[in-house]
Amino acid sequence: MFRQLLPVFLLTHLLNFLLKISLFALKHFKVDIQPPVDLQPSGYKVFSPLEDPLPLVEKVVEKKDYKKILAEAEAQGKPISHVRRIKPLCVDVDKCPVCGAPPDYLYSFGKDPDGFQKLQCKVCKHQWAPGKPAPKKSRPTYRCPFCGSALIQDKTRKNFTVFKCRNDNCPKWLNHRKRYRFRAFDVDFDELSSSSPNAAPVNLAKSHFSPFLIAQTVNLYVGLGLSLRQTVSALQHIWQVQLSHQTIQNWVVSLASKLAPLVKSINLPLSGLVVIDETYIKVKGKWHYLFTACDGLRGFIISQHLSPHRDALAALTILKEVIDRYNNREFILVTDKAPIYDVAVHFASVFFGANIRHRPVLGISPPPGGDSHTYRPYKNRLERLFGSYKAHYKRHKSFSSFEGAVAHALLYQLYYNHLKPHEASDGKVLAPLKDKYGHQVDNWAKLIQWFVELN
Repeated sequence: MFRQLLPVFLLTHLLNFLLKISLFALKHFKVDIQPPVDLQPSGYKVFSPLEDPLPLVEKVVEKKDYKKILAEAEAQGKPISHVRRIKPLCVDVDKCPVCGAPPDYLYSFGKDPDGFQKLQCKVCKHQWAPGKPAPKKSRPTYRCPFCGSALIQDKTRKNFTVFKCRNDNCPKWLNHRKRYRFRAFDVDFDELSSSSPNAAPVNLAKSHFSPFLIAQTVNLYVGLGLSLRQTVSALQHIWQVQLSHQTIQNWVVSLASKLAPLVKSINLPLSGLVVIDETYIKVKGKWHYLFTACDGLRGFIISQHLSPHRDALAALTILKEVIDRYNNREFILVTDKAPIYDVAVHFASVFFGANIRHRPVLGISPPPGGDSHTYRPYKNRLERLFGSYKAHYKRHKSFSSFEGAVAHALLYQLYYNHLKPHEASDGKVLAPLKDKYGHQVDNWAKLIQWFVELN
């Protein structure tokens, strides 16, 4: 028995001895176990396209006016006469594609290497083969601004393509040992628009129910956060009105589709500080992302966009709504560290000249100093807004349609901005509206009437 207890006894003393050594070392020696902040993993490439100028784009043939060219030649004493033909043109053309000269100034000019008949304009000297099919070109040719070499396609990503200069004699490569890169986006900035219901399922103006009942139904569904079936039960108990949940859904979507184009016309007291973030909601059992932009100082919602994807296109869509609100004025943008916002800000700043001061924040409790510590409270305000919205949304669990989810988000935006009193604002509305008599709009019936008069 003594032989069995001896190893345990020695092991206990050995562990105590090692523990004392560890405590002594921690007390008298400070060991920095934190890695350097500027340490980058090996092989990691930081892509910062904002540091380089935009690429050169191959110039399109400039249009000319043949009448001006003929007048200039006449003034110089060298008039340009018509072509004296021996044989008619073998190609049917109407005019020169560059200067617009009629066929009287066009003549045959041999054939191109592919065997197609070429023509030349006597006025502007432009040569082309009308019968040759034009090559399909989905993009222009980009050239390096440092050496002029054509950029080659390097990588294809969602919503953009990365092009790279492979010229070994490029000054950027010779001086900095870095290749010039450029992101070419495949989105049309002018066609981006936030999500909204496409069409109204019913005509509310021809409804058999009164506008008062429709307004009270919207208040129960959006303002109090009841589900569709809970709203049906409340209407039956309070006003003894029997409705189906689909009728309420049709009312909500129809009202949102009518108000969506008018929401952008509301003048909001913008402060110059915008916070953008996204939250999760379920539509047909699948997660969707509700991108929201709110005013950092006053707290009201500027715009919302529902997207099935959390990508740069969705971030660019909500950012475009903010840019349109500010009418290209400068503003501060606070977001998290998600790279989709960096891509969106880069696209808007470089290609459309948007004056944005981007301030990304990191972490829930960032250390003192820096932009993360300064602008984190504004980000928390948007997180609190998401908490209020989720309190209304949780009874739904999942929206049955995309149109219904968009309609609920839009109507909640109107309720949150113009009807809901907030404790942070001393019980006042964030963005109050006044009717034509100077009275504040404080319920859904007055709000709907306000939009009718606005339209």
